[in-house]
Amino acid sequence: MGARALLFLVAVLGRVVADEDIILPPTLTDPSLPERLMIFMPGGLVPNEYYKLTAQAIQKATSDVRLTVVIPEVFQKLCIITCPHKSACAPLKSRIDSAVSKSGFNSTNPKEDTFLAGHSLGATCANYLAQGYHYEFAGVLEFGGFVDLTGDASIENFSIPVLHMAGELDGGGARVSTMAGLYAQSKKYADEHGLEAALKLKPVQVLEGMDHSDFCPGFFVTKTKDCVSEVSREVALATIGKVAAAFLHLNSPVSEDTKKSAMETMKSMLDFTTEMVSPFLTAFQLEKGELQGQPEGVPAGPWCKVAQEEIVGLPASDVAKLKVEPCELITAGLHQFEHQHTNYTVLPDGSLEVSCFSDVEPPAMSISESQFSAKSVDCKMVDATRVEEQLHIETNTSVECADINRRAVEVAKKLLPAKSLKRHEAQGRGVCYLPDYTVPGNIGPLWVKSNVKMTETESCLQVASSKLVSTIKSPIFPGNHYCKLLSVSAAMDWMMTDSHKPFPYHGPTDQVEDVFTETIQI
Repeated sequence: MGARALLFLVAVLGRVVADEDIILPPTLTDPSLPERLMIFMPGGLVPNEYYKLTAQAIQKATSDVRLTVVIPEVFQKLCIITCPHKSACAPLKSRIDSAVSKSGFNSTNPKEDTFLAGHSLGATCANYLAQGYHYEFAGVLEFGGFVDLTGDASIENFSIPVLHMAGELDGGGARVSTMAGLYAQSKKYADEHGLEAALKLKPVQVLEGMDHSDFCPGFFVTKTKDCVSEVSREVALATIGKVAAAFLHLNSPVSEDTKKSAMETMKSMLDFTTEMVSPFLTAFQLEKGELQGQPEGVPAGPWCKVAQEEIVGLPASDVAKLKVEPCELITAGLHQFEHQHTNYTVLPDGSLEVSCFSDVEPPAMSISESQFSAKSVDCKMVDATRVEEQLHIETNTSVECADINRRAVEVAKKLLPAKSLKRHEAQGRGVCYLPDYTVPGNIGPLWVKSNVKMTETESCLQVASSKLVSTIKSPIFPGNHYCKLLSVSAAMDWMMTDSHKPFPYHGPTDQVEDVFTETIQI
């Protein structure tokens, strides 16, 4: 290690030792105003001082409330160490209580006056704390993070108000595809209880031009492989403050005028959010079922039906002679999918009806790499040789799963918001289609357990589908073509988010976090 690097390490280590609780007293002092506390959990390995400007922006935007903000120092800058699960948060809660005791804030009823907030990994800790302490808080603010994706602590079932907001260019788990899945739960609540109720209790907002690191200005979060913000620090802080304050106002005893203004803010922000997330909701539906009123140039689906129609290689003049039943979606898991087998029937009019099966594999559900985009769309289809045999029409037996992946990317481009597509075409990396690969022995159970191979390179995302082809001459399940396919939503995810990141990855100021990471690991 050189002298310059050593001096830099010493400086950083000094800052590690110097981290301490940050107490921000209310900016408003009128004793007639209600008092509220916001406990702000810092993100993983981010010194809590980098959240001071964000907290101050929220205080500045909050009126009619005396808002105290406490940003606690947490062990090793990783709140998750002392709160790894909702049932094991006592050490973190004790640490928070100690920090709050220094603020002078005295809670009369935490379900009314105490809000939990957190960024990134801190949002996970806020979620666990809320659950572990029986939702004894006034609400939760999730910045670049999220509560449970399913179950009792999902947005749909969260028993106290919960706000989610993340940047359009968030490079981590709270990317737009994930926000789309969260928004769907919020929208379901709106459909049942009304839009204003959803915007008060379960709002989900995507913030234009912002990245994951905009919530901790001055610290670029390389661990999430963040993208680069397109807005100034001032704009980012003002936006965060405006949305957070609107949520606080809607869930605090403030004037009707203030509540009205807060609701107008939430509604105005929802326009951009909807523009970003709606295409993903369309893609999610396309992968699993049939669309109602699909966008121009986008097939009705489900995606395995689209694949079945293409994989048999019929001439354009004879396509209508193939009748594909909507592929049956198997939702009980790959074990159940493994035991499904296609069928075919020649109809009285001479056309061929075929059945197919699909399984949409969910992605990993971890905070570091979670997203709602499907890992793959798995299709069991009738093959070209069977269609040729039954229709007595020459088919193109060279059509590959890779050709369906090309189609997925073209459909993704049609679904992407115009702004996102323009950005991708100007500066994003594309997709390269590798030949399909087979599993050893062309064995069905091994194919079921295989994956779409996605390899990131400096120039593109290389995609290779696994296939299992059994022609009519095969002794085992003849006349079938199986594909593990790139999902349309994953293609969109790549184009909207990951294609913009440098490879190998580096951030504009990544050496700071690299040193923090090395320090923790020693």
